[in-house]
Amino acid sequence: MTPSELDHIAEQVKSFLACMETITSPMNTMGSVTSGPYRNSFWPDGLAPEKPFATLEEFLPKEATIRFAHADLVPKNIIVEGSTITGIVDWALSGFFLDFWEYGRMHDLVEMMHGWDYVLQRVFPGPRCQVEINSVRQLLRILFTVF
Repeated sequence: MTPSELDHIAEQVKSFLACMETITSPMNTMGSVTSGPYRNSFWPDGLAPEKPFATLEEFLPKEATIRFAHADLVPKNIIVEGSTITGIVDWALSGFFLDFWEYGRMHDLVEMMHGWDYVLQRVFPGPRCQVEINSVRQLLRILFTVF
């Protein structure tokens, strides 16, 4: 794809993320879209929380926020025709996560393909939030190694 086509995709991804930020957790809790436990292939049986946390204070620092996330928004789940996104698939992992989760997952090295890093640099201009990216990578590495 040309830089112009990738720029067009980046603008659409940015718009999509902005729309998702408007979706709020019904009870300000973390968990699946049904307010239950996460349905996430990264949380093996026995490791996933049994229920959402009732408040942020139970689990997070006060400055943390909860956001709706696709939780696997990577190229394999973005359908593109030309330079137009025609669909986002595989919503099975979506739910209410810490604000950095989607960002970290989108920067997953396993999911990098030609042009994706370019798109990410346009969607998230400025210096990379490497601590968040590394946190997600480390968690996923532990889960894949141990389980």
